[in-house]
Amino acid sequence: MATSFSLPLLAWVNIPAGQVRLEGHASTFEIPAFKIAKYPVTNQQFAAFIHDGGYTDQRWWQDLAQAVKTPRESDWPEGDHPKLEVCWYEAMAFCRWLADKTEHSVRLPTEWEWQWAAVGDSAWDYPFGARFDATKCNTKEASVRRTNAVVEYEGVPTYFSPVDMAGNVWEWCLNEGEIPEHIQHGESANRALRGGSWNNGSQHARAAFRYHRTPQTRTLNIGFRLMMAM
Repeated sequence: MATSFSLPLLAWVNIPAGQVRLEGHASTFEIPAFKIAKYPVTNQQFAAFIHDGGYTDQRWWQDLAQAVKTPRESDWPEGDHPKLEVCWYEAMAFCRWLADKTEHSVRLPTEWEWQWAAVGDSAWDYPFGARFDATKCNTKEASVRRTNAVVEYEGVPTYFSPVDMAGNVWEWCLNEGEIPEHIQHGESANRALRGGSWNNGSQHARAAFRYHRTPQTRTLNIGFRLMMAM
């Protein structure tokens, strides 16, 4: 039986089964039904991991290519804003910690799971529709010039109803960027990112746009979102 453990703003959206073909990639990925976090991981959520010894408990870092010793504060530390300055390894450790706390299969989404959760089979470029709208997300065109609270665009209808999958922060994915089929945890190859951010243009916020960085990267516009296997 699952525990009653919870975190502020930790909510899940049911995503049906489907299939996705990544831009510039020939393979089609079959996707079983799953749940995705409604919002990116927040500063307040990540603080719970820190305060629970997340950086000293070796269970969460086992078999990763790098164990990070200390956290770095987000550039904008409000509790309901997305966690920034977090590398892929830290995102992985957080997922393992939360999986243990909740007794659910929590992890980072793959690129194809992320893309399917964003737009499904709609053929839309953005989670809110076929055309870009600067009033519906936090990209460079919105001129916010920083992160927003993860609930800021909750009133914007999206295909499956997750929030903030365009703009605000890039979101780490499980798989490698150059060879997406590779999802091994112990490798140090670049990892995929999706969604664009507050200081990127609308073209980077397209649901199908592919990007990747080294898994050690910590910066002011990268965060992450969770998925849960069903």
